[in-house]
Amino acid sequence: MNGDAEYIVFDLEWNIVGTENNVPLKEQKKLPFEIIEIGAVKLDQNMSAVGSFSTLVKPVLYPVISRYISRVTNRDQHSLSQGLLFPEAANKFLDFVGGKTKIFCSWSKSDPPVLIDNFNFYGIEFFQPLICLDVQALFSILAEKVSVTTQRSIEYALDFLEIPCNRPLHSALNDAYYTAMILSKIWQQIEGDLNKKSRILKSFQYQPSLKKRR
Repeated sequence: MNGDAEYIVFDLEWNIVGTENNVPLKEQKKLPFEIIEIGAVKLDQNMSAVGSFSTLVKPVLYPVISRYISRVTNRDQHSLSQGLLFPEAANKFLDFVGGKTKIFCSWSKSDPPVLIDNFNFYGIEFFQPLICLDVQALFSILAEKVSVTTQRSIEYALDFLEIPCNRPLHSALNDAYYTAMILSKIWQQIEGDLNKKSRILKSFQYQPSLKKRR
């Protein structure tokens, strides 16, 4: 049971090889997505925010921003020269996460594998087992009551749940903040005590593969 767990709601922005970076295919396979920003909000067992984390990450494998990524994130080339190298950023993130039981929450299942790949690429030990929660799936089934295959955007969920959207999207911290707000709102709508709510969320948890790419 996860009644005493903390929830780490996180979001990542990353760069890709695109046509701008000349990287051997073998290295691309090891790290197809290189993190350039980490944002996270920590929620306690009652879904109240108790902390936040944000850092830019300076890419090494893909130092030139992809045109596609630039359009989606509104990031420019200059911004990639800022931030911490990933090992330092990762250790600061781990310090923020802390040692208590954690459930890593994200909007869809796309971010956890990217986080794992970046940790593995640099040989940094991560949480084992890694327990994750897909807030997008949670929203579809518990809030909108549609099929889990109905993949809504964060912006759609905010509008559906009548949560104000007053921060720009596609910033890692802002997207993590909004995902945390959505999770908290769904939590409030679940009937029952803490243990019952925790059991319902547990049914949506999963463990992504921690295997290193070769």
